Amino acid sequence: MRAIYDWPIWIPVLVILLLSLGAGELGFRYGRSQQVSDSERDIVNTLRTSTLGLVALLLGFSFAITSSRFNERSRLVTDEANAIGTCWLRAGLVAEPARGDIRAALRRYTDLRVASFEKGLDPHEFARLADSMHATLATLWTGITRAVNANPNQALTSAIVPAANDVIDLSTTREWIRTFHMPPSVVGLLAFSIILCGAMSGHALGQARRRHVILSLGLNLLILIVAFVVLDFDRPRRGLIRVDQTPLLRVQESMASP
Repeated sequence: MRAIYDWPIWIPVLVILLLSLGAGELGFRYGRSQQVSDSERDIVNTLRTSTLGLVALLLGFSFAITSSRFNERSRLVTDEANAIGTCWLRAGLVAEPARGDIRAALRRYTDLRVASFEKGLDPHEFARLADSMHATLATLWTGITRAVNANPNQALTSAIVPAANDVIDLSTTREWIRTFHMPPSVVGLLAFSIILCGAMSGHALGQARRRHVILSLGLNLLILIVAFVVLDFDRPRRGLIRVDQTPLLRVQESMASP
């Protein structure tokens, strides 16, 4: 089921909308065919209200989870940009040739990091860039090792080692959080809940013997918009809401300037 994260976001949204409208039509016909007493109608309304409340609760929890994860990804970009910039500045405190090696590795890593976000939709290209980033980080650590071996006191004073560690650690964190999505089972439950909500609203209109097309369509669209935002937050590269890469771009520009 994890293949759904490789789809364009409009595909699951369109499928959910069509299924919800279809369930609403079936619910309308079923409700219109029933003859219920006032007491039975009260029981059905209670069940319907409880079901809609559970759907709203599930949407709210899903929105909270994906929005907080989106904020975490955004904060990670800023942390990584700060770590790269700090390591770049502290590299100026060590002697050549380690200084040049460290800064060249940082510059190449930042270029690859920006390119990996821009080309992240192509799995083969992203895998190639990820391998290049790993090799560049290895080169970075080789430069750090050379600086420490050449002058341990100077390397200790410049604090270049913890700065490079931060760059490497944040790279690992970014790779992990990239694959950390809402579980597919939760996505399926969310889709099923929206479809069930469409069927319940259609059943209510069927009992009222009127379709109220605008009201029904408006309710379905409102719920679907919330679901769209939830799924969009969970896909930082494929949707309309994307993680801002400006901090990394600014660091990249500062490295290119003399």
